[in-house]
Amino acid sequence: MLVVTDQDRLNLGFWDQFSDDGSMMRWNRRPKLQPYVDKKRKKQKPRADISPFRPGSLALNAKAHDALGDFLGQFGQLLEIDVLGEVEYYYNVTNVIASVDLDRSDVVPGGFVKKPAFNESSIPAQATVFKDAAVLSSIYVNDAAKFELEERIAASGITGMGFKQVWGEVSNDGSLGRGDG
Repeated sequence: MLVVTDQDRLNLGFWDQFSDDGSMMRWNRRPKLQPYVDKKRKKQKPRADISPFRPGSLALNAKAHDALGDFLGQFGQLLEIDVLGEVEYYYNVTNVIASVDLDRSDVVPGGFVKKPAFNESSIPAQATVFKDAAVLSSIYVNDAAKFELEERIAASGITGMGFKQVWGEVSNDGSLGRGDG
């Protein structure tokens, strides 16, 4: 996981440069992030090629960017960030599809969608990576996008991305049919 640097931890304006609503973002200089350090561990876990930064966003190192960037870029922006002096890429999904049925979803007081229910007919059949305005803290992929990403991940040996089914049925072989990653 990536976190804010010690230098920016108290800078409340730091967060202003990151939107989570699917809108395009621009910044003049690369935001600086750093890997999370678990002070309870003597030996830190190795970094994955894809790291979470905040809900609904990912950071890709150069290896992941080379393997996935052209595909992911169709559905959002890959913006340069600085991670310990190295260029990595913040993935900002700008493809927003209204697919969550709020009437059937588990919504807690205050409007937070605890467990979304989807209108599957609103999700395109062609490979799609998207967010839903009702649940901006998740990135979703359909079956075709999941297949494409899994193929690229396997071919390049990328670590750090997984999928969890959130709509549809689990297939007979136990694999996940659709989900967020």
